[in-house]
Amino acid sequence: MGPRPAKGRSSRMRRASSPAAGSATASAAAALILQTNATSTTTMTTCSTVGRTGLTSVAPGYEQYQKSLLEVPWPHAEYGEASSDDLSSEWDSDVPEPPPNSKHSGWRKLRNIVQWTPFFQTYKKQRYPWVQLAGHQGNFKAGPEPGTILKKLCPKEQLCFQVLMKDALRPFVPEYKGHLTTDDGDLYLQLEDLLGDFTSPCVMDCKIGVRTYLEEELAKAKEKPKLRKDMYEKMIQIDPNAPSEEEHRLKGVTKPRYMVWRETISSTATLGFRIEGIKKSDGKSSKDFKTTKNRDQVIEAFRDFVAGFPHVIPKYIARLRVIRDMLMESKFFTTHEVIGSSLLFVHDSKNANIWLIDFAKTLILPPDIRINHTSEWVVGNHEDGYLIGINNLLDIFTEMNAATAFPVTLIEVTAPSEVA
Repeated sequence: MGPRPAKGRSSRMRRASSPAAGSATASAAAALILQTNATSTTTMTTCSTVGRTGLTSVAPGYEQYQKSLLEVPWPHAEYGEASSDDLSSEWDSDVPEPPPNSKHSGWRKLRNIVQWTPFFQTYKKQRYPWVQLAGHQGNFKAGPEPGTILKKLCPKEQLCFQVLMKDALRPFVPEYKGHLTTDDGDLYLQLEDLLGDFTSPCVMDCKIGVRTYLEEELAKAKEKPKLRKDMYEKMIQIDPNAPSEEEHRLKGVTKPRYMVWRETISSTATLGFRIEGIKKSDGKSSKDFKTTKNRDQVIEAFRDFVAGFPHVIPKYIARLRVIRDMLMESKFFTTHEVIGSSLLFVHDSKNANIWLIDFAKTLILPPDIRINHTSEWVVGNHEDGYLIGINNLLDIFTEMNAATAFPVTLIEVTAPSEVA
């Protein structure tokens, strides 16, 4: 067992209409960068303080990156727009634009009860709604064969699946059945449908690791930062108090600022995993876990997930232990930086299982880099914290199992006296 942790669209820019206005806006923007860094540093200090009560960050790289933002030049005010390579797109794909004249709070409540069912599947004579809890909407389709689904092809993910089919982790990932081109000309991976053998399943997606973006993505986002109104809107939907006073005034935040904020408001930076979404057997689903950060909050969500199915906790514990053992034997795991990957938890009234899914951001490590997946992430070391997340999941489910197990009563039995 592994060691346990210590407890293409180009952006369009809008400039000020006059030199005087441009100078004023530039000054405001420069002040925003400094204030953003002050706010971010305060946030990290707060996180460190809270850490003394059980929320210690396992990713000092966030604090390093906050400090590096002070070095970002800001010659003039520029506003950028969303692009297809945004790091936020996967995490925020479930945050649609609010209807005109709607209030954020009301729209957020409506969004949280919407079921995400892209299509219906038919397998083994049963028809069931296929569930997507994370990722871009429209990325999945029903497969051409029973028991399969189609996922839009990402070359990096396809390469990972090709390697995984020959790796020790093969039984713990969906079977890769090749790729195909659909009638609309798009390329898709054909994968095993992991829900096919379950009846009215409960499904949970947990993103694993202490960060969900690659170090190269951080560097790219830092090169030419622009104020992003779309990211500001997403930020205030979750926490209206998150932006600084200056960010509120300009109605924009920089992409690096948003990226770090979104990771540190969840359990990603403290527990090495976060809940992306949960669907219950009655069809109700929730993705409102972005601010689920501390251990007690996670346990509460897990208890709700397994409520009514007491048999699944021991099964999940056993599966997590086997997965951890196989990770230590896997050549794939030894040689790759696993970023943005999830564990998919599925159970019904009889069965329970867990699989590793989503490898679009998983890359082979540079030849001179070795990681152990348990060390803290600092900028440049490529540590992903994958085993930190696995170990914390095991700890939490083990704690839950101990709390719900029936107490064992020891009865002293006296042997009968020998007959004279």
